[in-house]
Amino acid sequence: MIRYLKLKMHQIGRATKRSVFLNRYFPKFRDRVYWAGDRASFARAGFIGTFSMMLPIPFQMIFGSIAAYYLRANIPLATALAWITNPLTMWAIWYGGYVFGTWMLDSPDLFEMSSQISIGSQIWFDEVFPHIWKPFFLGNITLGVIFGVATYFTIQHFSWQGLVRFYRKTVRHI
Repeated sequence: MIRYLKLKMHQIGRATKRSVFLNRYFPKFRDRVYWAGDRASFARAGFIGTFSMMLPIPFQMIFGSIAAYYLRANIPLATALAWITNPLTMWAIWYGGYVFGTWMLDSPDLFEMSSQISIGSQIWFDEVFPHIWKPFFLGNITLGVIFGVATYFTIQHFSWQGLVRFYRKTVRHI
């Protein structure tokens, strides 16, 4: 089974390197800093991944990957950290950001008042959303910056040489 997975990873890596789309629109995509990286690359990826994790937008993973490309950060780490917000966890994470935003703006939490209205309905968009969008976006973006900076400095502080060596060994075979 392990041998099969290694073979599949190798095949995916080769197909990715030969991709016409990636080579045309992202010419530096093969650069080693995106895949093996160093401590600075991992730290930038930590910031990008945790920041994009907190953004209440669809396709956070794609945003994190593209931002990692343009900021020369480790793409797999940024993408993996963006996956922390998934359909099971996003409601709790984004609600925490909303509560933080209401605390920042000193506005009331409308969760109890809107509990009888189904989320996503026309009534909800007409009556509830105009009151919650500011604390929702402000809280999540602010927490994204806070968590991103904390992740950046945590990775910069600790020496990840063992992890980097392990990562380079696995990427070299792809």
